[in-house]
Amino acid sequence: MSRSIPVSVGDPDKVTAWPFPEPEKTSAWNDNAVLPKEPSIELRDFEKDTAEKRTALIRARMSPPGALHLPPLLEAQRLKWGISDGFFKSQAAFDRIYVFPIDQFDDKETYSPTGTIIRGTLTKLKDMQEGNRGVLISAGLTAADRLMSHGIELGHIITTNKNVPFARRCDRLEDGTPMFYLVMREADLAGSETLAEEILAGKKRVMEVGLDDGYQHQIACIGEDGIIDDIRKKKSVFINDTW
Repeated sequence: MSRSIPVSVGDPDKVTAWPFPEPEKTSAWNDNAVLPKEPSIELRDFEKDTAEKRTALIRARMSPPGALHLPPLLEAQRLKWGISDGFFKSQAAFDRIYVFPIDQFDDKETYSPTGTIIRGTLTKLKDMQEGNRGVLISAGLTAADRLMSHGIELGHIITTNKNVPFARRCDRLEDGTPMFYLVMREADLAGSETLAEEILAGKKRVMEVGLDDGYQHQIACIGEDGIIDDIRKKKSVFINDTW
């Protein structure tokens, strides 16, 4: 039986071809084949669905605009942040204030505007219960005198000292979600974002109105013409009854 001898091309020491033809190269992929249909997968954002359902439940528990007879600024914040009627069932007394907690990152999902770490639901809830930021929804008479003396009113977006508030439940949605507001004293507030915006916009100004023997600063309201409309600084009055 004869054996096939390789045929050399050029250099006889190097075999570059064989006497039998090279097999035709084909592909296992059939371009004309009918591909099976991919199964239809519905992509849904379940967190968004839950948030939309919760928003609908909250809106159902809110009275129409103007029905609660709130101050204009507080009414605007109620409609913006979705504050249900349960938050207004109790009036703060003495030096106590009620704060509706809002996210300190203002709808941002990360720890910082440029961060990449996503905060979980429990972390967000803990941040809101600890305070830091919220809407001032109620104030006792003593607290109201002090706050308004420093230009802070109901409806202001305020910042608070951390870990000082007490979270009190005031409502519960149909899905079991508890609603709560923060109870603290007016001295636990650290500042007002709304007042800062008014000062930067030229609507209010800190003025020194003291006499020659001392300093006294007040918040002045500035009109559209740049003229001071009102300068008031209320002082809390403590009544000590002696019998």
